[in-house]
Amino acid sequence: MISRRALLAATLASTVASTVAACGSKHDLTSSASLVATPQPTLPTATLPPGAKVPASLVMIGDSITVASRKTLEPILTAIGFSSVAINAQVNRRIEVGSGKNGPTPGIVVADFVRASGKRPDVWVVALGTNDAGLYSTDAEYRDLIDTMLARIPPQAPLVWIDTYRRDQLTGAEQFNGVLRKAISTRGRAVMGEWYQQVTKSKGKILRVDGVHPNAAGVLVFSDLVRNAIVTVLS
Repeated sequence: MISRRALLAATLASTVASTVAACGSKHDLTSSASLVATPQPTLPTATLPPGAKVPASLVMIGDSITVASRKTLEPILTAIGFSSVAINAQVNRRIEVGSGKNGPTPGIVVADFVRASGKRPDVWVVALGTNDAGLYSTDAEYRDLIDTMLARIPPQAPLVWIDTYRRDQLTGAEQFNGVLRKAISTRGRAVMGEWYQQVTKSKGKILRVDGVHPNAAGVLVFSDLVRNAIVTVLS
């Protein structure tokens, strides 16, 4: 376990490049009055198997759940051994819908920007879908949506995609997660992080009252889930 002192040292020492933009309105599906939760005193240690090589760079694209977890995620991801960690997270972000002018920039546009900038992240992490859950009817529609995002990520790059949980859209979240699982299993070099499983295992106790965002304990669980998924895809 990482002590509070070690966590602070890791945070100060890290040269993390992160971009977090937030917007809020009564229409936001993953907005909250206070998104950034205070980390708990201890954090899990990030480890890879002996001899495993850690790639140089990682990019993570997420919504407000990632916004809430960013301050905890940064030192955890840096501790794995990445020399460059970029987190781009935005409240109410969807995968495909949005212009970025009067609202959040959709995930596919962020991924396009990363590629167009000439950067080639070695590892990609996607934590999107919460704001799309329940807004599509068929598995085919969800698969098209997910494939649209996957098409932006180099097929040879290791990928982690964190699934979704929404108490007010459980059926939609479950449908999205089922389609995502199939898409990830056929891609190769990809792992699905099961946030839905962690929330249900805790009986919702790691969420705030809105049934979407992680509370302080949930931030740790979410961050550790991302860490474990990255370790798995690199092992």
